[in-house]
Amino acid sequence: MKDVKNQEIRCEEVEGIPIYYLKDVSSTMDVADEFLKEGKTGIVVAERQEKGRGRYGRRWFSPLGGLYLSWILKDDPLFPQFLSEMLSLSVVETLRYFGIDCRIKLPNDIIINGKKIAGILIMKKENWYIAGIGININNPVEDEGQQVAVKDIIRKEVDKDVVLEQFIKVFLEIKSIFYRDTGVSLKMWSEYLIK
Repeated sequence: MKDVKNQEIRCEEVEGIPIYYLKDVSSTMDVADEFLKEGKTGIVVAERQEKGRGRYGRRWFSPLGGLYLSWILKDDPLFPQFLSEMLSLSVVETLRYFGIDCRIKLPNDIIINGKKIAGILIMKKENWYIAGIGININNPVEDEGQQVAVKDIIRKEVDKDVVLEQFIKVFLEIKSIFYRDTGVSLKMWSEYLIK
């Protein structure tokens, strides 16, 4: 793993959740896993990942400008069955806040006009989950035929910290909606599915 011990780690809080900002990492999932072993919880955010990954170890191109995060989440009664749905719905609703009409492609991609704008990877660790999320915000994309960034769609750069704050707020709200009425929540989620 890229050595984070020699990096300055900026820590802030949003909605009471610690957020650890780093410059370059091997992957936010790896750092979050190490933080969890040290007893830390919260969200790890990196400006760039050298070895960002998706399902099956596929590489996630992670240059400057994207939002790359891993959220360390304590196990919850709803998570085994619905964490993937909560996260994908939260990413979609967050991007809609910025005027982007995207959809969910099972199992873990967020798509607009046939191009991937975000991906989600979930890893279970005993009584914890690490949810990795990559969103193309202001970064160049590796394959313009297959991927797109927020700035390419709305024709301006977006503050990644604002996107992160919105995502956290949306996720917490969606989680509470799932608790109140799972049926309504799944209906919301299914309306964004690519069928």
